[in-house]
Amino acid sequence: MVRYQDSFGNKSIKVPFFHPSIDGADKKAVIDALSSPLLTDGPRLVEFESKFAKLTGAKYAIGVSNATSALHISLKSLGIGKNDEVIIPDMTFIATASSVLLTGATPILADVEKSDMNISVESVKKSITPKTKAILPVHFAGKVCNITEIMNIAKKYNLEVIEDCAHAIGARYQNKHVGTFGTAGCFSFYPTKNITTLEGGMIITNSQKIEQYVRMMRNHGITKSLKQRFSGGKPWDYDVSEPGYNYRMDEIRATL
Repeated sequence: MVRYQDSFGNKSIKVPFFHPSIDGADKKAVIDALSSPLLTDGPRLVEFESKFAKLTGAKYAIGVSNATSALHISLKSLGIGKNDEVIIPDMTFIATASSVLLTGATPILADVEKSDMNISVESVKKSITPKTKAILPVHFAGKVCNITEIMNIAKKYNLEVIEDCAHAIGARYQNKHVGTFGTAGCFSFYPTKNITTLEGGMIITNSQKIEQYVRMMRNHGITKSLKQRFSGGKPWDYDVSEPGYNYRMDEIRATL
């Protein structure tokens, strides 16, 4: 809760920082989900992913624990790591930079446009070096950045683009949903966002290779999902292809 005074300075007004919309139907759905024997990696997550892919027009949608993990694992899927540079805007939440640092790469801060606080195309051009591997633009406050020019730059310099769409569920440009221009798009379901799952995130992509890698790495690098293992009658039958993360989204959050 934030307190403000009126123009006369003699009255305190309480303004909530945010107020998530969670109603009785949401609460009932969560209770129903709690009755399931499968509380993670289950059918509600599959349904949520399918509907989100349809909403955005992406081939694949993969639910994860939050948007920071979405950014991190998307960068990892492109092989970005030590000695690489990723260009990000200087007006964004710390998670944009943290996700780059978690890969071992270096975030390079580009300026933003005064008009909309989105990343400046001219600043991006000036920030490119031989070490640059990707551009990570943020669609700030739901406003679509100059994604066409960013994609042109990426094509010219052979760079990857991962879109930070944490603010931008539902935002479209030229009849395309944000997150479908670059190699991957990352969304947030934090309580202040357009859709909330309390905590949670989503990665969308049209690349089957990235989709398969992300699904594996969100679950400790395990090659088979829980459903695949149990449906085959051998829950112990899986391999760990490389050290992964516990970035799963559970059934409760998928239900919300």
